[in-house]
Parts: sequence; C-alpha cells; structure tokens
Amino acid sequence: MSIFLGLGTNLGNRKNNLNKSILLLNNSEKLNILCKSKIYETSPMENLEQGYFLNQIIKIEFNGTLEDLFLCTQKVERKMGKLNQKIRYQPRIIDIDILSFNDFIVNTEKISVPHPKIKFRKFVLKPWTDIDSNYILPNSKMTIKEHLDNISDLTDEVREYK
Repeated sequence: MSIFLGLGTNLGNRKNNLNKSILLLNNSEKLNILCKSKIYETSPMENLEQGYFLNQIIKIEFNGTLEDLFLCTQKVERKMGKLNQKIRYQPRIIDIDILSFNDFIVNTEKISVPHPKIKFRKFVLKPWTDIDSNYILPNSKMTIKEHLDNISDLTDEVREYK
C-alpha cells in the first residue's frame, strides 16, 4: 500500500511552509508520515510570471478513505492561508496534491488519482525518486525513475535546495 503527496510553495518563507504543512498533516489522527524526499527548488510551469517553488514528496500511511484524505489536505491548506482561487497556476503558500492512493484510479470533478500530470512534471518525479524510484503508478507500466528519464530533455529547472 502506497500513498504519496506532493507539496509545493512559492510564497513567503517557502521552507517554513513545507515544514509547517508536514507538521499539520502529521497532527491528523489518521495520518502518519513514513518518509520525506529532499527539498527541491523548481522553476514555475504554466504561469511563468511568478517566483520559484520549493517542492517535496512525502510517503504516508492513512487510516481512511481517499475522500477523507482529500478533506484532510484541504483543511491543512486552508489553515496555512491558501485561498480558493478560480485561476489555476497562481502563486501559493502551499499546495498539497494527492499523487497516488494505493492502487486506486479515480477521476472525479474533485479528485484525480493518480494525479494526471505526474508523468510530465520533473518537480514531482525528481523528489519522488529520492524515496521510491521503483514505484509504478497503477495506470502505468513504468517506474517513477523511468518517467523522469523520459522527460529529462524538458527545460524546467529542478535543483536540490540547501
């Protein structure tokens, strides 16, 4: 059983935002963090008129449904001050994406798991290789590392944050 979350931030004290979101997630009765990737600084995608992001992937145990986890991540985002934005790809204090939830494949208006753009995002794939490079998404036959290798030619920047 494997559940992975992607965390991203490009406003304020970015490293503190990641740490605080992890602390808030871990305070949930149903959630236990198993491991964390290194932190990576990454160039923005889609909307290039914003600051660089810090991104991190965490592997968790969760005692509840996918919907419960979605509500938990939304609650943490709101506690940290994330606003409900109608326009996508805007600067943010924190963004928590459910990348995978065991072997589930779900596509609803609110939740898509595995996250549909994983295979094209270095800022997700690179940190994921830190903690489980051999993980295979339930809608794929390739490992996370193989997906990363497939997009190595993309020009977006991903570098370890010190």
